[in-house]
Amino acid sequence: MPNLSWNFSRSPSGGLSWLEYLQDPVRSRVAIDEPAAVAQALLDRLPPSTLRLIGSPESLTALFGCLVHPTNSLLDPSGMRLSAAFTWSRGEVLASMGGMLVPVDELMAQARSPVESVVVQLFQVARESFLELCFTESLEALNCALDTGPSLNVSGKLVWRIHLLRALVLLGSVDNTNPRLINPAQAEQSFLMAARYARSEYRLDAARALLGAGWAAYVQDNGQPNYRMREAMTYTDEAQDLDDELVEAQFQSAKFRMARGETNPALHSLRWLPVTERVVLLKAAADEDFKRHAEKLEAFLSALREEQLTKIQSEVVPVASRIRQWMGHCPKLAETPAAQRLVNMAEGAPDRGLLDVHGYFGFGYQEDYSELQKSFFEARRTVILEGIQPGDSVDEAGGLATHSGESGVLAESLQPSSQIRGRHSRGHPADQETEYQFLNGLGEVITTYRGTPGSRKQFQLPPGTDATTWAARWIPPGRFSMGSPIHEPGRELDEVLHSVTLPDGFFFSETPCTQGQWSLLMPHNPSKFRGAHLPVEQVSWDDAREFARKLTEFHHKMGHISAGWRWDLPTEAQWEYACRVRKSGEFYGPIDSVAWYQLNSQKRTHPVGTRQPNAWGLLDMHGNVSKWCLDWYRQYPFEAVTHPMGPAFGTFRVYRGGGWSDGARCCRSAYRGRSVPDFRSSNIGFSLALSGPLSGAVAAPTH
Repeated sequence: MPNLSWNFSRSPSGGLSWLEYLQDPVRSRVAIDEPAAVAQALLDRLPPSTLRLIGSPESLTALFGCLVHPTNSLLDPSGMRLSAAFTWSRGEVLASMGGMLVPVDELMAQARSPVESVVVQLFQVARESFLELCFTESLEALNCALDTGPSLNVSGKLVWRIHLLRALVLLGSVDNTNPRLINPAQAEQSFLMAARYARSEYRLDAARALLGAGWAAYVQDNGQPNYRMREAMTYTDEAQDLDDELVEAQFQSAKFRMARGETNPALHSLRWLPVTERVVLLKAAADEDFKRHAEKLEAFLSALREEQLTKIQSEVVPVASRIRQWMGHCPKLAETPAAQRLVNMAEGAPDRGLLDVHGYFGFGYQEDYSELQKSFFEARRTVILEGIQPGDSVDEAGGLATHSGESGVLAESLQPSSQIRGRHSRGHPADQETEYQFLNGLGEVITTYRGTPGSRKQFQLPPGTDATTWAARWIPPGRFSMGSPIHEPGRELDEVLHSVTLPDGFFFSETPCTQGQWSLLMPHNPSKFRGAHLPVEQVSWDDAREFARKLTEFHHKMGHISAGWRWDLPTEAQWEYACRVRKSGEFYGPIDSVAWYQLNSQKRTHPVGTRQPNAWGLLDMHGNVSKWCLDWYRQYPFEAVTHPMGPAFGTFRVYRGGGWSDGARCCRSAYRGRSVPDFRSSNIGFSLALSGPLSGAVAAPTH
């Protein structure tokens, strides 16, 4: 197939001229094929050894699809950018050349005189003719614009666009093969004029124009090939000086040096291609000037490939090993596409080509790594539980302690395995227990705990009524989306959706505090609706915290919880996380099944626990009474946060969940009620959370 390289190449032994190259019927036919056909035609011309180094045929076909356009048109169907099928085009590099995309109104606003207004109109005629492939008419309009007089030259904002569009017409393309129009020497001069006028205000366009001048010099055949090549390289180097991020200038410079036999400087130039532009290496491999030095090109590609494989081995493989280790214990992690891609690349990298591994390490790996770092999973493993003997003591770093003769009810749930005293050493048999480990998608363990999420614990209360216990549910660590999406019915503006991480587990009271429980620790019952099993209400935020203080004091005294652990009002984040069970939605079930609210409450509270629980066994999270939270009220952040505690001061305290007198909108998981701390209402009560010392400092802005 004659001269079917990505770009025209000047053969030392003659070969096709620039015009013959444009008029080549084989190339014109290929240009109108589907991208896959163009890709295959070019791949067929690459040596098998080069193909193995660069990538698989499937991956290279996909990459070529980015470089070629299925239509034989100078512009793609949207009319917004030049097609890569354009002979000299480098894809996006010519997207704005010649002012193709500048609205005519903007150009007209720059006109300083009636003459310049006429010039703008002529330029618009030329541009429209160019887009309609009427190149003769386009050139005539451009020449008329330049012939309007010397006053035009002071308007650099317009004149450089005219010269640039004129240069594109004179250079020719697959669509423009008219010998009477194509004149690379004149195109070179027009490109240089465009660069001259654009240099002061439009450096990128000036660089592109110089790039065009370099190409126009390269394709000329005037009996002085070496001289024209020197000019071509000079213009290209000037383009790089104006814009050192113009990747196509790097490629063009390397191509011209290859044409002159300067292989080492040429390849050195490609060595420093930006990560985002390494696909240009594929373009180089299909170019005749590079293929004349195939041995050195392959050695260069091989070195780059080994460099990428080393990076994969040192950075990707260790992460993939951690992920692979956990996939068997965590099916959701194993099903995550990002984890699958990362593991597959790490395990299959030695058999992949340069652009495969480089493309993944340069783009996909960072995206997958970030996604997996933000993903959190609960993995379960059956482990040996080495129990604690009566009388043993455990560090507070472990979270909890047992005391001789006491129940130690928390130690069995949360004690890390690294701090448990060995039962084997005393001759006791080992028990089997499920260990829960909370990890991110990278296989990094965030925390370890024992005990099923939602497992129930009963804490003793002082004697005095039939309410002798305080039941709570274990809430594991986790990450969830706090707030509501913009389409949720009844949404308020203060419910900004954002990611929240709670790195420590906690216990949450199974129901709101009842009047019977309240009366065991507090001197009087303030409730409007009386009954031992009804929620206590008409309690202020301060009243609720006082009850929590007394409950903590009693449990410390009785040895039910260790120092550093305490009952308190839950934070907003703890409440919403416990309510949602990490799920989205307005409620954790149908509202009439889970809540006593305005439409079914008969205008009063009801005994706690008579509606359906959520997946962690918590009751009356929606309705019956609203529940005070620990936080001062303020607007949510937009960014992700860890263990938010609320601001240090404020005017209003928050309550959540809605009550018997509220509509469904106010009972939603995301709804945020607020009032002053001494406010009392028959619609407001409270629940409590049992938390220990934080595992670390707050890592992000708090609510």
